[in-house]
Amino acid sequence: MHTPAHGRAGGKVILLGEHAVVYGRPALASGIPLAVDATVDAGDGPRLLSEVPAGERGDRLVAEAAAFTGLDPARVVARVRSAIPAGRGLGSSAALSVAVLRAMAAAAGRALDVATTLAQGRTLEKIFHGTPSGVDPAAAALGTCLRFVRGEPPTVTPVRVGRDLRIVVAYGDDARSTGAAVGGLRARWEGDPARYDALFDEVARVVEDGTAAVERGDVDALGAAFDRNQALLATLGVSSPAIEARVAAAKAAGALGAKLTGGGAGGAIIAVARDADALAAAMRATDATVLVVDVTSTEAVAQSA
Repeated sequence: MHTPAHGRAGGKVILLGEHAVVYGRPALASGIPLAVDATVDAGDGPRLLSEVPAGERGDRLVAEAAAFTGLDPARVVARVRSAIPAGRGLGSSAALSVAVLRAMAAAAGRALDVATTLAQGRTLEKIFHGTPSGVDPAAAALGTCLRFVRGEPPTVTPVRVGRDLRIVVAYGDDARSTGAAVGGLRARWEGDPARYDALFDEVARVVEDGTAAVERGDVDALGAAFDRNQALLATLGVSSPAIEARVAAAKAAGALGAKLTGGGAGGAIIAVARDADALAAAMRATDATVLVVDVTSTEAVAQSA
C-alpha cells in the first residue's frame, strides 16, 4: 500500500433537470471549483475522519472504496477536508465519494479510467442517497459542463459553452436531506405516474432548450429556461418557501432567471444575469451565502491534489 495517498473531486451545480433526471430524462450540470480533498493512510480502519462527521456512513464509504480497489478495509483510514457545504445541493456527498475512491486507488497503485470512476462513484453515492441518478458523481469526476442521461451505463456528453457563463449560487443555513426530497417525489409519482411523467417530459424539453442556449452563449434564453424549470419544480412539489423567497430576491435584483439547484431541500438557488457580480452583491445583502461559478467546457477542479 502506497501511503499517504491523495484524491480530489469537485462539487457541482445542476443547471437544469434535477429530479426528472432520476426518471430517465436529461439533466444539464456543471462542475464547480469547490472541492473535497481526501488522504488515505494506514491505520485502524475502516474510518473516515472529517471536520463534518459522517458517522457509520463515512466508515462504510471507506470500507467499500478500499475493498473495490483491493485494499484491506481494516487497515485504512481516510482524512478529508471539504470546501463544499453539505446539504445545499452542491454535490458534497458525490465529491466525497469520488475523492475517497481516487485516494484509495492511488494507495493501491491503481489507475481508474473515467467509466470506472463514474460507475463506482455512483455506487458509493448510494451510501448517502438511496436512489441517485448518477449526475453528481459524473460532474465530480469530470468537472465540466455536461449533459447527463441515466442508464447502464449513463450517457455523459460534454457541452461546449458558447461564451463566458457565470452563474450565481445563493444559499442559507437551511441544510436538509436530499434523500427526503427524492423519496417524497417518488411517492407522488407512484400515486399518479401519468401526471408526473408528463411533467418530467416538459422538464426534458426545458433541458434541451437550455443546453442549446448554453452552446449559443445566450444568457437571456438560459434565464428563461431557469424560470420554466423552476415553475415545473414547484409543481413537482420539491420547491419550498425559502427557495421561492430567494428566487424572488434574485429576480428583483436583476436576474434573467433563477431556480433551485440540486434536491431543493437545502434552499440553494442558481441565477443568471448580465452582470453576475452585481447580482451576487445584491444577494449577499439578503444574508445569503453567495458563490459566483464560471461554467466552462474545461475541467473545473484538478483530479488529484
